[in-house]
Amino acid sequence: MTARSDQPDQEASPGPLSFINQRVKNREPYILIAPTVIWFAVFLVIPVLVIIAFSFLSYSNFNVVYEFTLVSWTSTVLSSTVIGVFTRTIGVALFVTALTLVLAYPIAYFLRFYVGDIMGIILLLFLVIPFWTSELIRTIGWYPILGRGGLINWVLLSIGATNEPIRWLLFSLFSQTLGYLQNFLVFMAAPIYISLSQIDEDLIDASETLRSGPFSTFRRVTWPLSLPGVAIGCIFTFVLAVGNFTIPRFLSGGDRTATMLIYEEVTRGLHYPNASAMSVTLLIVIFGFVYVLLRFIDITDIAQN
Repeated sequence: MTARSDQPDQEASPGPLSFINQRVKNREPYILIAPTVIWFAVFLVIPVLVIIAFSFLSYSNFNVVYEFTLVSWTSTVLSSTVIGVFTRTIGVALFVTALTLVLAYPIAYFLRFYVGDIMGIILLLFLVIPFWTSELIRTIGWYPILGRGGLINWVLLSIGATNEPIRWLLFSLFSQTLGYLQNFLVFMAAPIYISLSQIDEDLIDASETLRSGPFSTFRRVTWPLSLPGVAIGCIFTFVLAVGNFTIPRFLSGGDRTATMLIYEEVTRGLHYPNASAMSVTLLIVIFGFVYVLLRFIDITDIAQN
């Protein structure tokens, strides 16, 4: 007699659990990216769409009228006052961005090539120490330093360098620029340092072997390879400078910025259409700056190394 085998001739079909696991595995990329997409949609895309929609609504007696109109754009954004304030805001932001780059690049260069990797990161973190306090405290903290009775004027009067307190130290473009530098220097130095850290030192050695001087090596090797970090730092600084409210409010001496105009429209008359129109204009300016910068510099190189 031939014994019958207890084993089935074919393998059993996959159970429901393995089928579910396979479905989850196939959708794993979508599951991982879902929180980011949801956060991006809820906190950026939807609010921006709401602001854009409000910019085309009417306004009457401290209330928004849900009627389509272009009044907020023609009477506000295209007015000479708003154009002048926006021009000044953009000009100051570009000036601060350029000045921050001039000051931050040597710091990042020194930390990269003259200090060890660990010590460079530690020293770079010291630039973050001011952020342990609120921006308002950091801004008002300039008063006892730059004011008419502040530390600098006291020293200058004590040594006889001046006969009266210097007024332009506070509530001026000078004090406003200092406030920006204090807050935004780290946002420029950190990306540049990261970009410099990814430069292969063999390239610099090869340039020196070919008898290129330090300036030529910097111009032909170091500077081009650090441009992704420079671009990211400029984007950070420009966006923060254009959209900042605290620093110009307390240090500019009354010179209004685009953010202050938006704030005034909301607080004085709850004029959300006008505020929305100016907010959309500010977004267009920011996106325009980023677009132009990225047309000339490929920042993806900083993530590929």
